[in-house]
This record gives sequence, structure tokens and C-alpha cells, in this order.
Amino acid sequence: MAAIGILGMGTMGAAVGTALKTSGHRVLTDLRGRSDLSVQRAIGRGIEITGSLNQLMTEVDFLFSIVPPDQALPLAETLAAESAGISERPVFVDANAVAPQTVQRIARACENADLPFLDGGIVGGPPTADSRPRLYLSGGHAGTVAFLDGQAFDHVVLQGQAGQASMFKMLYAGLTKGLNALLVNQLTAAERAGLFEAYVEELAMSQQSLLARAESVIPRMPADAERWTPEMREIASALGELDLPTGFHKAAERVMQRLASSPFATETRETVDAGRTVRDTLREP
Repeated sequence: MAAIGILGMGTMGAAVGTALKTSGHRVLTDLRGRSDLSVQRAIGRGIEITGSLNQLMTEVDFLFSIVPPDQALPLAETLAAESAGISERPVFVDANAVAPQTVQRIARACENADLPFLDGGIVGGPPTADSRPRLYLSGGHAGTVAFLDGQAFDHVVLQGQAGQASMFKMLYAGLTKGLNALLVNQLTAAERAGLFEAYVEELAMSQQSLLARAESVIPRMPADAERWTPEMREIASALGELDLPTGFHKAAERVMQRLASSPFATETRETVDAGRTVRDTLREP
């Protein structure tokens, strides 16, 4: 069994920690600067809390970063600096929703510090007793985590250099979360135009799957919107490097920003009001 560090005790990070503990691994985290909710999640799951990043990096074999996209690069640079005095450095797995350009900057910081780096992208919801997300991996150290396959994640190793896994994540999230943003925008437009009831009635007749998706995801989106806002920027950046239009995901960023300022944005995934309707979620004061 291994000692595994997880930075980021959000819903995903905490669930990953639980799954790895269930598989018999020692799981540790550092919670300096994290929210009270993150502290509660770690304590409630029996995840060890270290006194510093340096202690965490000294004690673990593998270190997963599962943080909001705008925190990924600063955290990696901090870890690279912290690793300077450590003789046995852990394998650092960046499993964040960031563009390949961001990954390359992370990879350079790790390379300069001789910190083994592995690019990862998570697709799917947090692991449970019945299901696991996929962890897409790329780069030269993918084989080092092969023994973890089927525990917190099902691994998919992509050919090519670091950045391919993150690009895959951008493609997937650009579709799923981008579609969610489009649904929010169109239903908000219908409400402002005084056509909400008629619009929903038409969707119920001709676009049942889209309406069902809207009813399922939109009430829960404010709880995640702050984290998804920078993710839309990363997706736009990734598409721009491929000489593809970026405007849609820049607009999706604005949609997420609006949801992040909603009165419901104080909810967490655990406390979302399951009875709130799409219209109530989108209705403006």
C-alpha cells in the first residue's frame, strides 16, 4: 500500500481520499488556507492532516492536486519550491481542469525542481461504492500509478506528452459544462422575454432530453459556478491554441460568473435545495 497526498478537499478530493483509504492506502492532506468545510470533510473521512506542505511531500509517495483551475499553477509552483530540500520526491499528479498551455507551465516548474510530474484529467462524478470516474493520464510517469487503477479512478492512458490528458478534459468539459451554460442562457432569455412557460412547453414536446438535463443540472449549478468560471477560461484558451473559435466559452464564463453571484451560490453540493426549480434558480430579483 502507498502513502498518498491529496491537495483539495472539495467534493471530488474528499471522495477520492475516501476511496483510496477504503483500498488500504494511507491518505494525507495539508489544509492551510482551506475552508472550514474542507477541514470538516477531511476530519470526517479520517484523512490525516499534516502540519505543512513540506511534511506532506516528505511523507507521501504520490501527491494529487484536485483544486479549482485558477489555483492549479500557483499550487504547483509552490510544491516545486517546497520540494527543494526533499530527497525522495513524490510523483505529482495534476488532476485539474486546465488547458495544455497551463500544464506545460506546471510541467516546466516541476522539471526545474526535479519533481516527477504526471498530467491528469478527471471525467465523471466523485467516486462512490458503485461507480468511479475516469482519470485520463499522459506523460512519462503514467506507469507509476498503474497499481491504483480501479480504486478511486478507472485509468485511461493517452499516448503523447503531458498536456494530452488535460486537453481531453477540456474537450469533455467544454461540451458538458458548455451545454449547461447554454441552457442557462437560453432559459434566462426566455424568462426575461416573458416566454418562459411557452418555451418550456415546447421543449417538453420537441426537446425532452434537453429539458430533462436543464431540470437536473441548473438548480445545482450555482454551487459549482465559482469553480467553473475559470474552467471556461481554460477551455477557451485550449481551443484558441487549436485556432478554433473561443467566443462561446468566453460567454459561458460570463454565465458562470452570473450564477456565482446568485443567492444560491452559498450552497455546496451537499446542501443544494433539491426542491428548487429551474425558474426559481434563474429568476432575478
